[in-house]
Amino acid sequence: MSIAESSLPDVSDIDVRGMVARSPLVDARHGRFNEVYGPQINNEVHCTQTHNTTINYSYSQDNDSSESATLKERKELENWLSPLNFRQTQSEVRGVWREGTGGWVLNDERFKRWQNGDMKTLWCPGFPGAGKTVLASYIINHLEKNIKDNAAVVYIYCSYKDPKQTACNLVASLLKQLVQDFPITFPRIKEEFKRHREQDFRPTLSEFRDTLIKEIKEYSQVFIVVDALDEISEDDDTRSEILRCLQSLEGSLLVTSRDISSIKAVLHKALRMDIRARADDVRSYITDRICLRTQLNEMLGDDAFRREVIERLTKEGQGMFLLSRLHVDILAHKLTRNEVRRALENLPKEVGGAYDETTQRIGEGRHGELAKKAITLIVLAFRPLLFMELQEALAFSTGLRIIGTDDLVAKTAIMDASAGLLVDDGEKDIILLMNIS
Repeated sequence: MSIAESSLPDVSDIDVRGMVARSPLVDARHGRFNEVYGPQINNEVHCTQTHNTTINYSYSQDNDSSESATLKERKELENWLSPLNFRQTQSEVRGVWREGTGGWVLNDERFKRWQNGDMKTLWCPGFPGAGKTVLASYIINHLEKNIKDNAAVVYIYCSYKDPKQTACNLVASLLKQLVQDFPITFPRIKEEFKRHREQDFRPTLSEFRDTLIKEIKEYSQVFIVVDALDEISEDDDTRSEILRCLQSLEGSLLVTSRDISSIKAVLHKALRMDIRARADDVRSYITDRICLRTQLNEMLGDDAFRREVIERLTKEGQGMFLLSRLHVDILAHKLTRNEVRRALENLPKEVGGAYDETTQRIGEGRHGELAKKAITLIVLAFRPLLFMELQEALAFSTGLRIIGTDDLVAKTAIMDASAGLLVDDGEKDIILLMNIS
């Protein structure tokens, strides 16, 4: 045996387990053997678990930190692109949908051609109150559930009440949704608008459009659903500008709106599919509305009279959910079955007439003055009012200079006095006028 060999310690004398147990914690993230280090010491896995846990924890900390930074950065970009949040709108509208309604659209050959990509643009006009917005949310939900690989679904809910819905914000909201849904999109959009963000100025509409066109080419198909286009102002040709911009994106575009000549002129080459509520859908809606009106529901009972009323309301509704709702509200204020029968013979034939009868009923009601004040305050407000704000405004309108909780009119009293013309947005606790469209 050589001197060198004799100086080597006997491996059997080394207390590997003790050395590992006494050794300080090691950060092995950059070691060449960090993946095999622990398990290969005397096959004693439990002796090295402290090290492995420390190493994994270090990795976890770094990964979590990196992911948090990326998520934060992505959220900042989303908010910078557009203040509009149509994901929330979709969730709220979807909550109004009733099980079993809207299925007809999926079986329509025109819709199938559009979904398959055979037609680029599908225009879906409809009367006010025909259920266009709820149907749009149904279509969006269907597309998202049946999305193909490398395809995307983005959408816009137009509203004349939202001053933030400028042309730039609406188009940029489509980019925002792609960033939200597809992490791979984030770095491309981040780089595209790096200079704008650093120098603190907004891109033009054409810049947003050009970026969207490039982004859409990255996907096999992009569905773009635009609801209530007619609610975009025609001032300065804003509506036609947005519509032409959307058509230039080369995505699969679906538009709902009222049947307006200015929209028809731009979409004259588009495939047309008129929206009109099917009798079965209206019947289901009326049945649910009656169940919500306790007095009427009890009065109708479970006999043939209930079926007679529902069938008559379905016919008189003419394929419009809004008109059907107003009809049910008219019947809900009748006190006897004969009063209901007489009302059925004189139901308004159009939404305007139904509104007239409702406002007349408000004036004759015990709390007519309360309803008129509430409606006036909502109409004159610069923005949608929270319910609490409306209650406080009503209290001050009585002449009080200091108010407390006991001076506020109950929410149920305000809603009952309005005879259905006011709508409570439960998610945001906002009070709105029933939208004729």
